[in-house]
Formats: sequence, C-alpha cells, structure tokens
Amino acid sequence: MGLKKFDGKSGPLNVNRYRIFCSEMADKKDDFSVKKISPKLGGERGIRNPKGPTSSHDLVEQMEFLYVENQVFAFDKTKGDVLSVTLKDGRRENGTVIGKQNFKVAADIPFRVPPDARIAPQWYSMGNMELMMLVWFGTQADEVYPRAWFADASDVSASCVRNTRPKLYLAPRLCYVRVTIVSGHDLICNDAERTPSVYVRATLGDVELYTEVSLGSNPSWNQDLIFVASEPLEETVYITLFDKVNGQPHDDECIGVLNKKLSEMNAVKVPGSAPALFYDIEPPVKLEPASDSRRFASRMKMKLATDQAYHVFDECIQYSSDYRAFAKGLWPDLLGKLEIGILGATGLQPMKEWRDGRRSTDAYVVAKYGNKWSRTRTVVGSFSPKWNEQYSWDVYDKCTTVTFGIFDNNQLAVVSSNTNLDGLIGKVRIPLTSLEWDRVYTCSCPILVLREDGLKKTGELQLVVRCLCVANAYVRATSPFRWMLPKAHYKSPLSMVQTEDLRWQAIRLNCLNLARAEPPLRNEVVLNMLRPTNKSFSMRITNANLERLRKVGRMFNWCLWMKETIRSTTDFQPKIIACVASLVVVFGWWYWILCLAVWPVIPVYLAVISLREIFRLGRLECNRLVLGVETHRPPPLVPVDLKLWGLDSPDLDELAEEFDTFPSSVVDVNVLRMRYDRLRREMGENVMLLLGDVASQCERFCALVSLLDSPLAWICFSLVCYVIVVFVYMFWDHRGLLIK
Repeated sequence: MGLKKFDGKSGPLNVNRYRIFCSEMADKKDDFSVKKISPKLGGERGIRNPKGPTSSHDLVEQMEFLYVENQVFAFDKTKGDVLSVTLKDGRRENGTVIGKQNFKVAADIPFRVPPDARIAPQWYSMGNMELMMLVWFGTQADEVYPRAWFADASDVSASCVRNTRPKLYLAPRLCYVRVTIVSGHDLICNDAERTPSVYVRATLGDVELYTEVSLGSNPSWNQDLIFVASEPLEETVYITLFDKVNGQPHDDECIGVLNKKLSEMNAVKVPGSAPALFYDIEPPVKLEPASDSRRFASRMKMKLATDQAYHVFDECIQYSSDYRAFAKGLWPDLLGKLEIGILGATGLQPMKEWRDGRRSTDAYVVAKYGNKWSRTRTVVGSFSPKWNEQYSWDVYDKCTTVTFGIFDNNQLAVVSSNTNLDGLIGKVRIPLTSLEWDRVYTCSCPILVLREDGLKKTGELQLVVRCLCVANAYVRATSPFRWMLPKAHYKSPLSMVQTEDLRWQAIRLNCLNLARAEPPLRNEVVLNMLRPTNKSFSMRITNANLERLRKVGRMFNWCLWMKETIRSTTDFQPKIIACVASLVVVFGWWYWILCLAVWPVIPVYLAVISLREIFRLGRLECNRLVLGVETHRPPPLVPVDLKLWGLDSPDLDELAEEFDTFPSSVVDVNVLRMRYDRLRREMGENVMLLLGDVASQCERFCALVSLLDSPLAWICFSLVCYVIVVFVYMFWDHRGLLIK
C-alpha cells in the first residue's frame, strides 16, 4: 500500500502527517525506555549488602515528618522552622482563639523512629486551658503514618481525608462452586394432566444460572452450573425448579425449591467430582395440612461441591500474579519474597481543570500481586508526587507479573452523587521472570497508554524492586519444572468460554469485597486493574504472537545453535564439549561405558573444565555478596518489548482497526477492502505456512520413527547423523566457499 495510510473513518490519511507522526515516534523511543535511577535508599540492607539485616523501609528514601497527636497531623520537616499550635473555640463562627503554643523545629521537638518506645504525651498551657498532645519527628516507618492527616491535604474536608490515606487490602480467596444437576424424580406439576417441561435455576448471590428444558416427570440434564464464591464460604445456593407453561417466561410455575449452604457441600480438594446424591425437594407452598406427616415425594439427583482444587482466575492469564488453588494443602512451597518500594512519579499529566483555569492531579498508586492489594497515600496537587512507601508479597511462582495502576483521586470533596470516578492515568506491569534473585533494581518506568493516535506517555513511575529468595536449594532448583496450574486444571479442564465467564464473576466478587473495606477500594479501580485485554482483532498483536512462536522455535533448534555458537568460534574447547554432549544425548549410557573402557581422557577433561567454571562463578558471587563489588551488570529491566509488540513505530491504520467497534463502524469501502487484502496477505500466508511447516515436520518425524523399528537400524541411523552433523556444522567452513 506504500505510504497511503487510512484512519478508518475519514478516508486516506495525509502522507505528510504520517511522516511527522513517524518522526515523532522515533524521537520518543528513548522516552519510552526504562531509565536507571540512583535514589538514596534507607535501611541496612541494600545494594551494598543484600544479605544483611533488613528494616521495613530499606527500599525507599527516608522522609522525615513532623507528627502532632492526638488527632494525627503530619508536616514536611523542610517546609518551616516553627510549629504553631492554636486552640480555638469551635462553638463560635469565627473560632475565637483560646491559646497558642509555638515550637522551634530544630530545638524543641524530639526525634523517634520505631522500634523506639512511644513518647509520652505532655500538657501544654493554652491561655486559661491546658492541652495534652504529643509532638515528634518521625518517618514513614512510624505507626501513625497510615492514619495521619498530611499537610498537602489540608484543603480536603475532614469527612474525605480517609480517602487519602494508605491502605493494605487482602481480598478473600475465591473458590468454584459446582452444582451438577443430574436428574429429577417424581416431579409433580400443578396440572396433573400435562407432561411437565422442567428447567432448574440455581442462584448464588446475584448470579443466576439455568439448565436446559427437559420433558417428563423424571427429566435428565447432566449439566454443570459453576459459580464463584469467596471465603469463608457461608453463602447459600438457592435451587428452584420451574415448569415451563405456554412458552412464556412470565407463565413459568415453580414446582419445588431447595436451599443448600456452601459449608454443607462436599469440599473437593483433589481432582475429581463429588458423589451424586438424592435431595428432597420442598414444595413452593404447603400442600398438606399441618397435621399430615406425609413428605413431599419429589427428589433431585445432584452433585453439590466446592471445587477447592482449582485456581480461580481474576486476571488475564498472560498477566496473572497467582496460580495457587483455593485449598492451602495444594499450595507449592514458598519460593521467595517480592519487595517493592514506590518512590514517586514524574511528569504526570493534569487530570482536573478547575473553574479558575487551574489544572491539577491528585495521584496515588495501587499495586496488586496475588490477592494482596496495596494503595499509597494520595499526594494532593502535584505532578511529581513522592510516596516512598514499601510493600512486600510472598512469591510461590516466578512466572508471574506484578501490576501497578496510577490513579487520580476524585473523592476529596463531599458530593451529593457518586458519579466522580477515580481516573486511570496509566498502568505498569513488571514480569518477575525479568528479575534476578537477591538483586535491587532501581528504575523509572514509563507510564504508557495506547490510543488510536499512537502510543502516549503520561509520566514515569519510580520504583525499587527486589526478589529475595527464601527457599532451600531443592525448592529453588525444582520450581521451574512444576506445573503452572493445579493438577485439576489438567485432569478436568474448563473450557475457555467457561473460564472467561467465571473470571467476570470473580471480578464482580472482588469489587464487592474490596468496596466493603474502610476506606473502600473503589469499583472502577478494581475493574481497571483487572480489566481484560482487548479481544478484537489486532494485526499488531497477531504479528507479535507469531514472532513469539518463532522465538520459541529458534530456542529449540539445535542445528542453529550449533551453527551460531560452536562453528563460528575459533576456540577448540567448545567444539569438544559439544561433541561429547551430543554423544551423551545420542548414545546415552553406552557413551559412558565407551569412555571408561577406551577413552578415559575426555571425562577427566570435562571435570577439570567444570570445576574451573564453578570456582570462577563462586569467586564472582563471593565478590558480590561479601565485598559488594558488582562483577557483571544485571540484564536491563524491560517490562514491555516495544519492538516485539509493534509499538515503536505503529501503523495508524492498524491502531484504528484495533480500536474499531464490532461490527465495524467504517463506511469507506476502500478501507475495508484494504484491510481484508492485508489480512489475506499477511495473516493468511503466515498462518498457512506455519501450520504447513508444523504438519510436515510432524509427518516426517512419524515416518522416521516407523522406519526405526529395529535397534540396529536406530544405532546406525544415530551414528550416521552424528558424523554428518559434526562434520558439517563444526569443521566445514561454508564462508570460504561463499567468498570464492
């Protein structure tokens, strides 16, 4: 298509505008990268001594506050030299001054840092009265920090100041509730002359699920109805039987009910299903006289269980932060600790505009990992806020992701309606696989937002991250080989549609649970943190996923590895190591018998090389841990590969297609034809060729296995392949022939 780009709505995009856009994106590539920062971290354990004793705030910069109690007020120590405390009469409009007390910040106020004991309050003379209060210098490690009223929030009303305070939230763990409707027996409808058409409705909370309609007095369904419940599993499932009359929903008649508490259901903690039991169905109304002892004859055969062997997803699986089952007995061993210091942010965009033309942002950060949420305090009216708060999480699997959301607080004023929602400034995700154990990362991560007009930067979030390994050597060595999900997901898997529907139930349940906290974590915040990725077709994402598959394929391509690593080097040592390693793979234990009998030099040579490498790595690790000398730089922290995901120079038409609605809102036929041709050319050819290559390689492998039925044929074939590979990829120089 050349330089002819389309915006999807108004026809061809101007070529000059597209060139300007590309040049702007090229200039901003450096701004989109993660920058290394050098903060002055507090505490006793840091970059110089990562194994030393730790304090609760060793990954943040120490901030000193002036605290005044009993109602806790916090002031920045650097803002003034004198603290003035004034006592006024609140019963009068103008607040008549009763007394006043001044403190010299440098001389009259003591300093206290936990675990020092609390300073006793004192009486101070205020005119004709005395006031008991406590004044001291402290840091963010002080116990009163989470409930202090900070000076930057002085304009916030007293009833709304709670919305500015930091808070830790522990969301209840989630569990699947499986209601399997097997069959009904001796069901009676109100009209005895008509065959009942029965369906079942199961209700848990505000979620209702229905079975299909089955005919007869003994209907059969064998249908699963799955809900999501939160601990402590004290809710009740309401099961109602309806007789479908005249095909109209409002004419359906209730013919039986059953209520069952979750605590009374079978707790399934291993992969499998609960036993099918018969349950008596209660009539919707009392049909017998009170003196009649006969029971209602209708029964239902059902499997009622809480599936505690599953993990309930509340995040997208590619950004998941937890894979543990509900049952604690199925949790893997603790692997480590994730410690994060949220220092501050820079360059935030204004989110509010006041009537006087003033623009401001009241920012706070929400971090989520597992079922533990943390929220920093709100810094009022600053585009470069400083938080310096530290949080920690337990890590059970390193193939997880921690998510940060930066929000603008709109709950600082009393309003009659609840329409003021906290605005999302942006999100930052860090995969734990990009972090090395026991290493401190100090970085300034860009806050990137993808829009229809390209990738935009709304600020930078300054973080200090450390993954501390606390597991023993066995757990650490075997952790990469564990199943990612609990075994129930593999033995009795749920479909993708079921998993997605249940995820929305989990998100709704998390919103309800976190909204009950004090102060509440608002629904829009939880939804933005757990919001699923865009499911509409995206050429950019599809190309990125294909490239990811190619990368995985290249990792397992042994011939390419031999060509790039072994044959290209002039050192003879790696060639010998590769030959010996490939012999071990091809011949297995036969090789070791051959070495011990004929060629005993090679094992000794390999042992010497291995010991030398062990001593070299041991010396480097000793220098890092004991002397604090970094012998090699850690790999850079890259939360998002902009080049892989096509964000370094995005195609505007592809972004317009990605943000387009379904069905499409484009009215230009030329745009639709261009997108269809591009889909056929790029996706059709790539997917077709990729599937064809995979199918061909699988067929060749099957044909090869069928030919090697006898052991002698297998040995001869392995020997010939080994000789050819060693000769071609190690000792035959293609480059000389190509030059000639």
